[in-house]
Amino acid sequence: MATDRMRRSGARALVACAVLVGACAAHPPTAERPSPPTARTAPAASPTVSVAPAPITFTAVGDPAQAPRFIAGRWSATVPLRDLQLTVVPAPAFACRATIDPAGRGGTYGCEGLFPPSVDLRIELAGTTSDGARAAGARAVRTMGDRLTGVPWFTEFEDPNGEALACAAASARIIQAFTTGRDTATAREILERGRPLNRSADPGIDPAAIAAVITALDAGNRYHYYRFASRDAATRAAVYWLARSAKPVIALSLAGQHAPVITGYAGAIGGLFGDPATITSLVVEDPQRGDLDPATAIHRPDKSRSAAFQTGKAVPIDEWYTDDWWFRDAYKGSIVFNSDAKLHDVDRNDGAYPRPHWDGTFVILVDDDDDENPPDREGQARTP
Repeated sequence: MATDRMRRSGARALVACAVLVGACAAHPPTAERPSPPTARTAPAASPTVSVAPAPITFTAVGDPAQAPRFIAGRWSATVPLRDLQLTVVPAPAFACRATIDPAGRGGTYGCEGLFPPSVDLRIELAGTTSDGARAAGARAVRTMGDRLTGVPWFTEFEDPNGEALACAAASARIIQAFTTGRDTATAREILERGRPLNRSADPGIDPAAIAAVITALDAGNRYHYYRFASRDAATRAAVYWLARSAKPVIALSLAGQHAPVITGYAGAIGGLFGDPATITSLVVEDPQRGDLDPATAIHRPDKSRSAAFQTGKAVPIDEWYTDDWWFRDAYKGSIVFNSDAKLHDVDRNDGAYPRPHWDGTFVILVDDDDDENPPDREGQARTP
């Protein structure tokens, strides 16, 4: 910031003047009265010392430019706080609140519903320390739009001659690379790592194993699977969780034997989970249908391939509901293996839940930020 500065010579003259005025006051001449002090010779006021408020810091957000539309997280402070207020600008129509842990050095903050897409938000926390000093912190984010940008794509056919069993592993790789910025394992490696985590006889990796292997790749991702009785409920939930987490959603399509990634949508959803929603299409990345290698076209040659499935292709909701590749059919607990042409039980069979479990439902995998329940169990949604 530019400021006016006094030259050194001017400063020396003022000092000399002040000394002379003080001498005349001590021994005034008889013929002249001393001149009254001017503003320049008046005593300077003591400087005001401003004390900065104690800082409040927020847990990191993955991408502030496409942040979750569900505002929630943890805060921390270097000194204990005795009270705390949360302010979100612009203010939402639903409640927002902050909590303080017993020790006073941390807590949670969050709002009950989803904010609109592509909105600039300022999140402010302000409180008082135990000795009465101010404490404050702020964060600025922009909520994600109707689709995520910068989501990478990987094929399930790293071996063009291999079986089509790595679709879920490729989708897990997509999520790992997008959420962490690190591509640490191939789809084939993820497939081999996930198979021991299966809770069924699935020849690839089942919903429990998919969630568990995603968390094993990075503990910051807390994916769980959710089951729904109808395709419509599962689809609306997929869009809700996409907006809530700003992370891709995996849909178990093709009667549970495929695992494309949902990265966006067209339509409208409400602020709360139970609000009405109108979904007209889903934006999908597909580890198989995005593969343009002619050697892999022998797998479902009746389904078109497109490079658009590498960046996110819009699938109209009518096609999503009526095409067998997508959500036409519910999860099947029994399938015929290509390896032996026999019927195999692929429903969850470890005794953790009554059977049938996945069979007859529509299954999605989402990051619900639940760090209390194991990733191989069914999700339990929470609010702040």
